[in-house]
Amino acid sequence: MLRVVLALTVLLAAVGCQAPSGAAQPKSPTPQMVALRQGDVAGMQRCAGSGDVVAVLADEKANNPAEYQINLTEWTQWKIRGATDAYVAIFGRTPADCASLSGSGTGTPPGELMVGLVVKFKDEAIAARSYRSESTLFGFGQKDITFIRLAGGQITTGPETGLGPDSSIGSGIVAGARYYFALWQNKSFESDLLAYNMASADADLAVKSMNQRIH
Repeated sequence: MLRVVLALTVLLAAVGCQAPSGAAQPKSPTPQMVALRQGDVAGMQRCAGSGDVVAVLADEKANNPAEYQINLTEWTQWKIRGATDAYVAIFGRTPADCASLSGSGTGTPPGELMVGLVVKFKDEAIAARSYRSESTLFGFGQKDITFIRLAGGQITTGPETGLGPDSSIGSGIVAGARYYFALWQNKSFESDLLAYNMASADADLAVKSMNQRIH
């Protein structure tokens, strides 16, 4: 009898989860839909250089050829391994913070900066394999967490991050500047976030907002 009840419970649950015939199925989010947005980083402005992978590479080709060659090679390798799309979102507290990442910039923002990368893969298994690899894209990768560890910062990994088993969050102060990195895989996405001179609580909130948009 118990076996029959359990079977009926499973059947009813399955029926209840099915969308009505003819109803539109929810679309899988794109990297741009998941990426950092204005509401995630209150009081900060979107920087030039944000965009999908094609736009970012085109901008680098025109303004930073050396960086373009590196990132083009990496993106080609990621596509071979199953990546289908990517999006970079950059936010600065002031125009000067944004300008620090331009081809003629110093690379060191005078104030606060946040950079996010979201990559979509063909499926969840491929995304998980990518997370566990040592590969980098647009400067993001496991090496960021290693940087925090070597600097004596705080590292949290796995379920304790609140982002799932394949995740790491690190923060620390290096040469007077506060660095925060988050790297995680959720479903068919791998996401990265760098926050420079920002409170960890604000960076955490931005990461959680991004992760909630993955469904």
